[in-house]
Amino acid sequence: MPGRLFKSEYLADKRLPLRLIRRDPQEEYQLHEHDFSELVIVFRGRGEHVIYGENRTIEAGDVFLIRSRTVHGYTNLHDLALCNIMFDPRELNNPLQAFCRYPAIGSLFRLEPEVRSRNLLHLEKGELAEVMKILRDIETEQEHNAEYHPLAMAAHFVLLTVFLGRCITRHRLPPGKNSSAALSELINRLSEHSEKHWTRPEMARSIGVSESSLTRMFRRFTGYAPNEYLIILRLKKGAMLLLNTDLSIGEIADRTGFSDSNYFCRQFKKHFRIPPQKYRSLRME
Repeated sequence: MPGRLFKSEYLADKRLPLRLIRRDPQEEYQLHEHDFSELVIVFRGRGEHVIYGENRTIEAGDVFLIRSRTVHGYTNLHDLALCNIMFDPRELNNPLQAFCRYPAIGSLFRLEPEVRSRNLLHLEKGELAEVMKILRDIETEQEHNAEYHPLAMAAHFVLLTVFLGRCITRHRLPPGKNSSAALSELINRLSEHSEKHWTRPEMARSIGVSESSLTRMFRRFTGYAPNEYLIILRLKKGAMLLLNTDLSIGEIADRTGFSDSNYFCRQFKKHFRIPPQKYRSLRME
């Protein structure tokens, strides 16, 4: 069974559900999950991030987001050092709440390594230096605990989010049209409602592009065609249900949008390289 970390321990200050922890070096960490989100910036070394049944290489410059209830861990580390920003924008009455109504917060959730064998964003040397400067400002406010420090930390967090959002746009999205925001919104909808029956024409119409343009945009942004991306989103949710519930394979297949449990099992084994029954046994280890 994966270990669990709770916001009552890490985000105890109700004035601001935000905390930065510098792990230098990062030690090997067994599979675990938490009930808050965690933005990870790797600033030195390399290692392997264990997530969704895969070992994915990470190195200095990588940035990714771990959503709440996502099982992950770290292994095979070589001088790995990283900064973790733990936050929970769902908490009310704090400086982050108003910010969450704006599209900029969505840039963080484009950083989830949900369907890629590598992370979505890799910062160049100068970009990483700029991010580390903002992180030091957050650390200073957090450590000195001066008057209005929750508001100051929230302000620096907003600056960090805006900077990362611009980096994502420069590195990953197709130039020219203002389709990046619409594509990001579509991807968020797919993630939230992956069990729904989506068609490629419906996806293309929702962002005002042709089907061929949709496919090109998806491949550049995610590395997958739209239907492939949707299948892997469903498999990711299936993996979480396997680890965290006692639902049958058939029930999980139905809840994640697969009409046939055999097809779910075949796709699961193809992606994770182990059958779902064996994957479920991981929680007992």
